[in-house]
Amino acid sequence: MPEQTNPLWEDNSLQFPRLLCEIMANVGFSEDDYSWLESSMDLERSDIDELFDRAHVAWETAKGNR
Repeated sequence: MPEQTNPLWEDNSLQFPRLLCEIMANVGFSEDDYSWLESSMDLERSDIDELFDRAHVAWETAKGNR
């Protein structure tokens, strides 16, 4: 019998914000991490924080829609 795939696992609009929220909740970022992201992404820290905030909203919204 073929393995069943969980459709929630396949949903990138759910899993990407989930991943970012879990990273922020359990790993966090040091000043060096932020500096690296700022340089790598060509963004300001406030822009990076905004992306994490947007991921949080997307994750909370997705959880509420299940």
